[in-house]
Amino acid sequence: MRKAGFLLLMILFILSVPAAQAVAQQQEQAVQVAPDVTVAIGLKFWFNTWQSASGSYGPQEEVNVKTYVSDPNMAFIPSISLKYKSVFISTSYLGAPEYKFPTFTDTIYLSPTPTTTTTYTQKHDITATRNESDTNIGWFVTRNIALTLGYKIVTQEITDKRTGTGLTPQTIVDKPKYAGPTVGFLANVPVGERAALYGNLAFGKLDMTYQGGTNTTTYDADYVSTEVGFGFKDRKLPLSATVGYRFQSIEQKLPSYQIGGPGTPVSPDVTKGFIFGISLLF
Repeated sequence: MRKAGFLLLMILFILSVPAAQAVAQQQEQAVQVAPDVTVAIGLKFWFNTWQSASGSYGPQEEVNVKTYVSDPNMAFIPSISLKYKSVFISTSYLGAPEYKFPTFTDTIYLSPTPTTTTTYTQKHDITATRNESDTNIGWFVTRNIALTLGYKIVTQEITDKRTGTGLTPQTIVDKPKYAGPTVGFLANVPVGERAALYGNLAFGKLDMTYQGGTNTTTYDADYVSTEVGFGFKDRKLPLSATVGYRFQSIEQKLPSYQIGGPGTPVSPDVTKGFIFGISLLF
């Protein structure tokens, strides 16, 4: 996915050079609050699924990563950006209703005595919430290609209700938080007078702080995000709309607690789906 996103953005880069003049004409049609200053206020609707994971660390299980995918959900992403000449700053916030994951079971092993082991089947009912904030500064190296530096924060709360015959019911609440710098670029290619093909790509190294019960641990996490789609601008009003597809992945590395084990496993956190947006330009 990373290679495909990078290739697509490189194609956009190559195509956008001869299209710079057309993009400039579109930008001049926006209403400006002051000379060389443009403000955009937007709202996006992201119809997405969330793939999350959990790890088991029992002596028989080594480090076993279990993944599960949520039912579709609708996230809302308000944003605001300020552009002065070729420099801009933008910020956005993602919020969504509660995610519901399919019920699943796994096997656990308990040792009531030093010489005996009992096997149980445990059922998991998982719900979760998440919110994200992104702040970026950028520079348009051409009229339609920009480089960005940013900072991303992702906070989650995952509630796991565990039950099983012979087991005491319990509710586990995990609160992972990701934070760290990002780097990326964005580009667009005009398609006709009022439309454009757009794309962006960002990478980051995040610190993942994990709170499970009374324990808090920290892991390294790799972040990648890409969005591609079409944008449209109204002929008379300072409005634009977009439709596209967004993919975001955060991979944290879980330590292996077994000496001589298979190595550090990767726990994925993936959100993806179609995204729609509208912006008001000043």
